[in-house]
Amino acid sequence: MRSTGLFRASSFVTQGYRCRRLATDYSVPLMTDVKCVKLFVEALRRLSYREKKIDMSIDCISSTTLIRLPGFIDCHVHLREPGDEHKEDIVSGTASALAGGITMVLAMPNTKPALTNATVLDLTEKLYEKKALCDYGLYMGATVDNFQTISDIAHRCIGLKMYLNTTFGDLKLDNMEIWMKHFETWPHDMPIVVHAENQTVASILCLSEIYSRSVHITHVARRNEILLIRAAKSKGLLVTCEVTPHHLFLHRDNTQFILNEYGNMEGFRHVKPELQTIDDCQALWDNIDIIDCIATDHAPHTREEKSNKENPPPGFSGLQTVIPLLLTAIHNGKLTMEQLIEKMYTNPKRIFNLPDQGDDTFIEIDMERKWVIDDKFLLTKSAWTPFIGMTMHGAVHRVVLRGEVVFVDGQVLAEPGTGKNIINLRGELNQIKTIKTSQNLPLENKRSPSHAERKRQRYISEPSALDKPENILKIAPTLARHHILSSLELNRAQCREIFTLARYYRNCQLHHRQIEPILTGKILSHMFFEPSTRTQCSFTAAMLRLGGSVMPFDSQVSSIKKGESLEDSVRMLMSYADVIVIRHPEVGIVQRAANVSRVPVINAGDGIGEHPTQALLDVFTIREEIGTFNGLTITMVGDLKHGRTVHSLAKLLTIYSDKSISLYYVSPPSLAMPQDVIDCVTAAGIPQDRSLSR
Repeated sequence: MRSTGLFRASSFVTQGYRCRRLATDYSVPLMTDVKCVKLFVEALRRLSYREKKIDMSIDCISSTTLIRLPGFIDCHVHLREPGDEHKEDIVSGTASALAGGITMVLAMPNTKPALTNATVLDLTEKLYEKKALCDYGLYMGATVDNFQTISDIAHRCIGLKMYLNTTFGDLKLDNMEIWMKHFETWPHDMPIVVHAENQTVASILCLSEIYSRSVHITHVARRNEILLIRAAKSKGLLVTCEVTPHHLFLHRDNTQFILNEYGNMEGFRHVKPELQTIDDCQALWDNIDIIDCIATDHAPHTREEKSNKENPPPGFSGLQTVIPLLLTAIHNGKLTMEQLIEKMYTNPKRIFNLPDQGDDTFIEIDMERKWVIDDKFLLTKSAWTPFIGMTMHGAVHRVVLRGEVVFVDGQVLAEPGTGKNIINLRGELNQIKTIKTSQNLPLENKRSPSHAERKRQRYISEPSALDKPENILKIAPTLARHHILSSLELNRAQCREIFTLARYYRNCQLHHRQIEPILTGKILSHMFFEPSTRTQCSFTAAMLRLGGSVMPFDSQVSSIKKGESLEDSVRMLMSYADVIVIRHPEVGIVQRAANVSRVPVINAGDGIGEHPTQALLDVFTIREEIGTFNGLTITMVGDLKHGRTVHSLAKLLTIYSDKSISLYYVSPPSLAMPQDVIDCVTAAGIPQDRSLSR
């Protein structure tokens, strides 16, 4: 054949030849000798103790199907430190979290000493700062006498925890009058989380209605509880709830295997709330649609303590088993992937006002892996689990936190101190999410652009990264699902994001470029109780240009004319709209609307109070026309007492306190700038002066 120059491809183009040919053509190292492969693997094993730098920009081919999901949030854990470090400590607890696909935990206050005052908060913050492997937030515990003091340190916590039924620890509150005191004094914009069972659920729902504030009910376990919560939600009460994996997957009739495994000791299935009947368990699954969160109530105790026949402590560990259990539920058709993300990420983030984690924090799960839960894989100090022996379909493969691999293939790589306090993280995320210019923009994705990306790039006439919508829209949506009620709620980084987008969209309009319809399917509703031209048209035009639609609300022909309250109207509108814009002649009315709304509310002017969106436009105009705030003197003239636009502008300018700006007010004495605005500007260190004209 070779002498004639003819050959048949099938005679030599074998799979082995093709493999070697491709390796040669594309310079890919290839090992064909099994002995060499074994030697290479042994060398890797011996060098495994060395620190390995993982380049996240390199794509790898896996033999299994991996799904990338956001880092999950467990809003109910007990890490025992300080006080009970023999059960669990911060290092072992947060390591368990990472191994279970949890990148953020919210820790309960029933420690020793209990987190109920500033002194213990200082101690606990220092411990977590040194030891935490994942991100964290801390609850403040309610007691019979600390309602007068904890409101001053509420901003350092994630929420208030009230124990209304018997639990592990001594924080139980029996007096309803004390409950009311905490409802009155705890900041209205921060969540109240309650341990409530049976009749106590009804009591706390009553208080929620009386005080018109939201309440989050933990570890719902019974049919009557979940049905009561469903009824409350249908009536518009501001209630959210969570369930635990053990109440979803275990009940009184299917836990004999736990006793068989752990020496027939009843303590190993003792938990608060107790495991219920199969009917209660099924009721939770039947109402999974109105359950907001799934949280572990991770409450580890040692085997020796659970073996105590007289008084075994209640609680199970759960950080490493929750995601495999829920993936198995997805495999069995009891849950969807969308519901998993909703209940372990989206809803906890919304309820507890948590920051977005960003694109560089995520987990990868292997949906094809089938395995059996065993004590040996647990990192918790308790070293046992009530789910032992269960067959799982799906496992956590890798966890990445802020661009660093912190868990992969069963090994935790994070060091103590890697985790950050969520309270501090809010500000840090806002500061680091800035736009890079084209000169220093890194190559973030080493692949060819998709068809959609190439199509978008046709509309961009300049190569600057600032003009590319795909780069602009990668900014973390730090304002997603947030109300915009006051200029003081906006920080400098958030304003920078807004102004960058505004500049891009303005340039699109000027150059007749197509704008991406990123709000397709979204609905904006106007609730204007005052005449408006520019503001109403601005919101309408913006929503339509971005692909959304507008649903007007006319107060003159609505049920408000029949006596319906504003709160009821908002509850109705939020069932249709994705965002509500409100203008009203009464100060504070928009805040009342936001208190009952589950969708974002934007203040378009509340009497003589504020108009934050107008202030954003004013600051944007100064930036665009002058280019800097350095050394500017900004003068406000006219009716400063009743001018809500200048109130918001003065407050928003405080974000530029380091730019040597100064403010000057010109008005008649009777129309001078309100003292609260002056105090706000003074607190920011901005010089201000006034001229009282006649």
